Amino acid sequence: MKSNEDTDVFKQAVKLMCKINNISTRKPRFEVIDNMVVISIKNHLEDGVDLDCFNILNFIYQIISPLGIKFNQQLYLYPNSKRVARVVISFEKEDYESIKIKIRGDNISN
Repeated sequence: MKSNEDTDVFKQAVKLMCKINNISTRKPRFEVIDNMVVISIKNHLEDGVDLDCFNILNFIYQIISPLGIKFNQQLYLYPNSKRVARVVISFEKEDYESIKIKIRGDNISN
């Protein structure tokens, strides 16, 4: 039997995109917190958002936008500065499961 992580096609797609583009597959961190799925992407640039972070965000948006999935995005800043520490995208667990179903094509009618 496959683990939930093995069947997370969205996570696998994001990690594969990172690998293809020579971005560390550890840069996007996926976590389940209560009833939320959180993707945290650390920013390494001191002024603005680094290109790897931007590329990961862009790839995620390209997948979820056409699917009409609700999500929240937050910028976390370093204390007492305007420097971006990380960008976090969060989904209700039910919405995240919907992404995985739609990507696999299990629910073609939606």
